[in-house]
Amino acid sequence: MTSTTNATDRGEFLKNLRQSRRFLDKPVPQSIVDDLIAAARDALDDERPGSWRFLVVDDLATKKALSTVASFTGFLANVAVAIVVLRDGEATPNKANLESRIADQIMLAAGRHGLAGGSGWFSTDHAQQRAQVILGLPEHRRVLVVVGVGYVDESGPSLPKGGTSA
Repeated sequence: MTSTTNATDRGEFLKNLRQSRRFLDKPVPQSIVDDLIAAARDALDDERPGSWRFLVVDDLATKKALSTVASFTGFLANVAVAIVVLRDGEATPNKANLESRIADQIMLAAGRHGLAGGSGWFSTDHAQQRAQVILGLPEHRRVLVVVGVGYVDESGPSLPKGGTSA
């Protein structure tokens, strides 16, 4: 595959990727959650799958607690389900691209089911430690990214196409 083809594929992918920060209070069926986890595993390619974990969080109290941990995680309080991407051991810089691909794959799979997603990152040591405590994780397990998924709440104000809010 040529780099031009990759760029075209990536462009098409991004056009179809539906992200949101506003969600309805409507549960996501387990069969869809299973498909989202399968999409996340597919993104691993040849990576050692045993060092990666996917934790599904649908407990409201846990989602609300995670929503306070880092910048840009506030939306997690209102998602139907949060998929936390974990890795055993230290996350090395060359793995950062992989966690982004995993998040993208989860959101793309969500879009195939009429859902949207948003991603949140726990990039500081303090945020890592708080997320580990909230999730009851052992110290060696790193929280890389969390993808919140659900049915979009279309009732609020929308941003202009391609725009940002002030």
